[in-house]
Amino acid sequence: MNLRALKNIFRKHTDFENWYFETSAVNSLCDNIFSKSENSSIKTRQFEFKKGRKWYISNITLWEMFLTNNEDRRTELFDFSRCIFHKNLMPSIEELLINYINNGLPLIERRYKLKSKSLFGKEWNKACRNINFFFEPDIETLKRHTEYYRFFGEYFIKTNNGYSLSFNEKISVDEKKVDIKKIENAFQYYTNTLPKDWLKENEKYIYLSFRLVLIIFCYGINFDQKTTETYWKKKRIDKPTDRINYVVKNIPDIFTRGPIANIAKMILSQANSKSTRGVYFDALHSIYITYSDLYFSDDEHFNNLKKINDPNMLKIKKTSDLVNNDS
Repeated sequence: MNLRALKNIFRKHTDFENWYFETSAVNSLCDNIFSKSENSSIKTRQFEFKKGRKWYISNITLWEMFLTNNEDRRTELFDFSRCIFHKNLMPSIEELLINYINNGLPLIERRYKLKSKSLFGKEWNKACRNINFFFEPDIETLKRHTEYYRFFGEYFIKTNNGYSLSFNEKISVDEKKVDIKKIENAFQYYTNTLPKDWLKENEKYIYLSFRLVLIIFCYGINFDQKTTETYWKKKRIDKPTDRINYVVKNIPDIFTRGPIANIAKMILSQANSKSTRGVYFDALHSIYITYSDLYFSDDEHFNNLKKINDPNMLKIKKTSDLVNNDS
């Protein structure tokens, strides 16, 4: 891949203003284009901004960047990214989800300004404005939390292939029985509202999307928990089991469309894959396909999403293909 390949893409997509770069694409840009002295990342960002195009990354991209074991490489990717990508991060998954809910869970969501107000978003904005400011989470804490997310990837893949895993929650047996029963009742309430033929055909998807809503939105286990808790605080609903009951009775469309839908589609597309450790990160990145005009990745898993009957997936561009198509 070279700069001329990207310029060809620029010319073909002059009306596409929001471009998202998944982590593998960031690495590809850094290593194959902007490592050359004649290609300036800062000048490229200035040029694209004048043309009305914004190159975005997200807090998921940053999280994976910070997981880079080599400290020099970590710093290189961070400095490169703040020189070429927009000073505002894409909104966090929680911000996108809650905004979608507040807008009434529309079939077609109206465009709005993309800017994260999360902690990561604020720190990133500061780092882009001040070259002397550098931030990163505590690496040991980061890695510990990452294992939880990788477990989710393995959990979702294996449960979709007939396995069963437990969360090993540190709560008493009685409390656990009550919680599980309430969750089962909420699931039963929801599935009873669905056409039986459709439910039978989409059984794996419904089980998966329900679990995702439960984990991300009701338990708030993800990268921007503060945003989720603020939403529920306004609703005055504290317990996750009460939250899932509220969801199935008041906003059931959250299971079948919007941000959660893309996560579920990505996980299901990898259900037969041997690679499970990164599937949850891939799935979270996939939300941004809907919210970008073009989506860049160098990961074959995203290329496989084009097989899904969803016009949004046509936005996906594999960076290595740009090399092959360049002339």
